[in-house]
Amino acid sequence: MKFILLYLLASVIATTCYAQAENGDDQKNFDNSTATFISALWFNAVLAIGFFGAFLILRSTRPQTYAPRTYAVAKERRPPPLPTGFGRWIIAIFRIKDEDLIKSMGLDRFMDLKLLRMGMVTFSLYSLVAIPILFPINTINQGNNPGLTYLTMGNVIDDNRTWAHCLLACTLSGLVWYYTFRETHIYVDLRRKFLLSPDYAETVAARTIYVPSIPKNINNTEDLERIFSKFPGGIRRIWLNRKLGDLPELVQKRQKAALSMEASITKAILATYKHHIKIGDKKNQVDEESLTQSDIPQKIRPTHRESSLPIPLPCFGRKVDTINFYHNQIKELNESITEKQSDAHNLKQCNSAFIEFNQQIAAHMAAQSLMHKKAMQMAPRTIGISPSDVIWENMNIRSFERMMRRFLSISATAAIIIFWAAPVIFVQAVANLETLSQALPFLSGINNLGPTAVGIIQGILPAVALAILISLVPIIFTILSTKEGIPQKSFVQLSVLHKFFFFQLIDVVLVSTISGGVMTMANEIKNLAENPFGIINILSENLPKASTFFITFVMLQATNQSGQAMLQLVPYLLSYIKPMFSTTPRDIYNAKKACPIVNLGTLIPAQTVIFVLGLEYGVISPLILPFVCLFFMLQYFVYLYQFLYVYEIPYETAGRAFPRAIRHIYIGLLISQLTLIGLFAIRKGARGQMGLMIACLIGTSFALYYYDCAFKPLFKYLPVSTFENVDMDTKKNDDLWPDDNVLNVNVQDDDKENSKTGYVSDDSVDSENNRDESKGSTSSHNYNNNEKPAFSKLATHSSFNSHTPVEAYHARYALLKRLHEEKEKSPEDIKKDKSRIVNAAKSLYEAESYMHPSTYDPEPTIWVPEDDLGITQKEIKDLKGSNIDATSRGAAVVRNEKGKGKVTIDEERLIHDYQGAPGSAPSAGNQSNVNNYVRVLVDNMNFFAAATIN
Repeated sequence: MKFILLYLLASVIATTCYAQAENGDDQKNFDNSTATFISALWFNAVLAIGFFGAFLILRSTRPQTYAPRTYAVAKERRPPPLPTGFGRWIIAIFRIKDEDLIKSMGLDRFMDLKLLRMGMVTFSLYSLVAIPILFPINTINQGNNPGLTYLTMGNVIDDNRTWAHCLLACTLSGLVWYYTFRETHIYVDLRRKFLLSPDYAETVAARTIYVPSIPKNINNTEDLERIFSKFPGGIRRIWLNRKLGDLPELVQKRQKAALSMEASITKAILATYKHHIKIGDKKNQVDEESLTQSDIPQKIRPTHRESSLPIPLPCFGRKVDTINFYHNQIKELNESITEKQSDAHNLKQCNSAFIEFNQQIAAHMAAQSLMHKKAMQMAPRTIGISPSDVIWENMNIRSFERMMRRFLSISATAAIIIFWAAPVIFVQAVANLETLSQALPFLSGINNLGPTAVGIIQGILPAVALAILISLVPIIFTILSTKEGIPQKSFVQLSVLHKFFFFQLIDVVLVSTISGGVMTMANEIKNLAENPFGIINILSENLPKASTFFITFVMLQATNQSGQAMLQLVPYLLSYIKPMFSTTPRDIYNAKKACPIVNLGTLIPAQTVIFVLGLEYGVISPLILPFVCLFFMLQYFVYLYQFLYVYEIPYETAGRAFPRAIRHIYIGLLISQLTLIGLFAIRKGARGQMGLMIACLIGTSFALYYYDCAFKPLFKYLPVSTFENVDMDTKKNDDLWPDDNVLNVNVQDDDKENSKTGYVSDDSVDSENNRDESKGSTSSHNYNNNEKPAFSKLATHSSFNSHTPVEAYHARYALLKRLHEEKEKSPEDIKKDKSRIVNAAKSLYEAESYMHPSTYDPEPTIWVPEDDLGITQKEIKDLKGSNIDATSRGAAVVRNEKGKGKVTIDEERLIHDYQGAPGSAPSAGNQSNVNNYVRVLVDNMNFFAAATIN
């Protein structure tokens, strides 16, 4: 950091001194270029000081904005507390070990930090070597180019001096080769350890594959079991995806109605408090038995208009009581949804399924095997999709259709990149006012505004405008990637990562370089159409001229982007504004518990494009190097803190974005080498340098080819050698569920019911011969109907290692049946069976993992705050009378000095102890949320207090 600051100071002094030594037209040209650089330098320095200074002041005042991960995530993933005192916390976060970083933030975010480390080390080492060599070679006894081009390779007249540029380019290439392979070896090892760690290996996703394009004749439990049971350990569970019709819309409508119900009751309670103050009613207690509807005055009870119009309009529709309306609507929706959920297994199937194996190795083997004799059937299979990561709308897209969608998406992306070039060209033209004024004479007066004004226009406005243009693109790319039919949200972001990088590479780097001016671009395009290889010469001529623009662009990204990410100004302001509009306990809970989501699909391309600019201009214009180093240093500091204490991601890909970023670096390296080949080609005395660069280009191409051959399979799958033996792996899985702690999940008399409902029992998936063979042994899913329903040792985790898989709908049905039977027992018996109930709930959690959320979405819990008037208790009683669950647990209305009510929640218990809001079950499949899921399920079924479940 000291080196960079000293160098920046020295470069400013050097360019200023040179400006004072020149006169005439060259002096004018130089002043414009120098003023551009100095204006951008001062502007970005002020930005950096402002952003980071404000953060240092505000950090400790608002944990909700600057440290939500210290309380809003699972306890085992919370970062260590930071010491107080200025500067001490900075030292503390840099001392956190990599193992602790991975445990807290996951491998996806950690590998982004590794990418930033690689950029920081690569360009710091290269700068220490290149800057002392290239500046003297470019300036001493050479040309007299105007402006900052005096410091570039374009100022060199003696061709022999370009050997230094050639050798330094080879050195930079060698550094990139070394660090990419070194960091990838480390990544592969980290990924292997991550996938084999108990925290991940014991999740359902670790053993489950997604199978698309299943032919109709084998899209059933029996045939899928027959095909996939050939892998070690066999199948544990099968989820057949189904077309659910309007069920998801009904569930969404019910959820919306529940939120409206909570808001209506809460607002009515607060309005009643104000009404009592207004009429002078000072009573604090009201007998619950005496409460009637009049306790909420009729004029205060919330109302709204209901209309059949698709867009609600004021004064149209009949006026209804809001509380009563949503009460009745939720009751009707509960009945309708419950009926549809119970019949979900009979709905038409999609052409895809999720298959869970007993052993992790089996899932990896099945994902790589050829499963069907026909092309594009049951392929490509995907492993490790988290249940919360599934895009359910894309579950019925065949592989050929998905391929065509991808082709159309890529075509649309190419069109966007081409048409987006026009505004980028104009922005670049503004960065070169002299050329622009020649093409548009009416703008020539701008050059007479003075060096400072011209510097601001050229050095600040184009970079800011370009950053705004870039920010609009990811939204479009996300829509395109989703429409491709990608089955998981995380891979949509990986697709956006590719698209966004190539957009920036072409429209930000190449187009900005090629377009020397907005009017000359037409001729350049015409020339390129006639001679596509002429792009090398165009790049060679324009790269030195465009360097000032990219230096200011890198400066802006280093200071503005990093500073904004650190300061979190908008979330900081919203943390004060949102409470004003958060009236219900759930609104308050969501506002206080929310962690901002980081999108690696747009974050990483913004980092790799700076890496590419460093490779592209590091030899041609070494003045950019200190700012590239500054960018990676600030980015590493910012995101080390933000990933630990602020940002969260909803799903984990085990670092799959990292190898894609490495490929982007190699693409940038190839472009930089092609450009240098072009620069040497137009110099008659640089044939040897050109030959060496061609050899370096071949070396980079081979390195990329070897990189793909060596590592690509390891990015997707675990090698068989990582599993010492199958028995050990099976035992590891069996230990997850002790034999005496799991509910019996099937019943002997279920066969008859199965034939009516369509549930696939374990017995029905086998042939008659297999059934006969098993008659002599006790079925792992049966119990005597004459006996009392009881827990059994028979339905253990290891029972799933038998030759009969469990169809997910049937497993869930059986578990729910047993849980409801246990619910009818006496409180004493229930408490004795607490551990077994908890483990049964965990089994239910696994069974629901890859079912569409709407097929098991529980009836909503209406959460309203307790009040001292007794209104809440009466509303809860009315709701429960209609079989609508309601509670006031953890929320209350507190009077202030004037008697007005304010809604508060028990933050310590609900948020800091990670118990969650009533009824807010987490997404299935997230291992860290299993205990929360159990709390919600057991509490909703009224077994015993949820707080007692650990």
